[in-house]
Amino acid sequence: MSLLDAIGISAPEETKKPKNDTSEKAKASSGQPSRKRPVRTKTSRKSGADPDPIEEVQENASGKTERADGTVSSAVDDGIPDATAPLPLDRYLCFALYSANHAMHGVYKGLLKEIGLTYPQFLAMTVLWETNNVPVGKITTKLQLDTNTLTPLLKRLEAMGLVTRTRNTKDERQVILKLTRKGRALQKKTEHFGTCVLSSTGTSIEEVMDLQGRIMKLRDNLRAAGSS
Repeated sequence: MSLLDAIGISAPEETKKPKNDTSEKAKASSGQPSRKRPVRTKTSRKSGADPDPIEEVQENASGKTERADGTVSSAVDDGIPDATAPLPLDRYLCFALYSANHAMHGVYKGLLKEIGLTYPQFLAMTVLWETNNVPVGKITTKLQLDTNTLTPLLKRLEAMGLVTRTRNTKDERQVILKLTRKGRALQKKTEHFGTCVLSSTGTSIEEVMDLQGRIMKLRDNLRAAGSS
């Protein structure tokens, strides 16, 4: 096996020269064209073979590599992430949070169907189960909702007999929310929610608590950046 066979390049076939008493030097002096040497055909480079010195490359300022044969390759072609390339949807943090929130709502939807509440209503009731007899403004702040969104929700809870809304005797501009007996009893029916949700996450309680802390930190940082 020859050296050319070992690196994957076929040797050119020998071309028989016609017998002629006239030498090449004589042909050149007489103006006759000399026979050209056969052109070597490029072959595909095998894995591990030495690079062909003919294929010189040049990298421009944009990070793309331009070869001598005119072809251009980017960093992505070489397995290096290209910072200028558009990200696929699954790489967006906002979509990861959005889709996770949507999945969490799906878990709660089945649980809340048992007690006849929507998810926002459940959140409002959770605040009241934590601290009863509070002004509407406190729930607005706690749930991070505006008054126009929260008021219809609270009216619905009042119509269901779960809460009462009364004016503060010292400040009539302030509306006080208070749980009814039925509203307090409803909390008993939600005691298994935490276990069901934790089971659905497929993680331990320690992992959930750590994740919750990091998400809340992210939320606060994003809110601060948005308000600046």
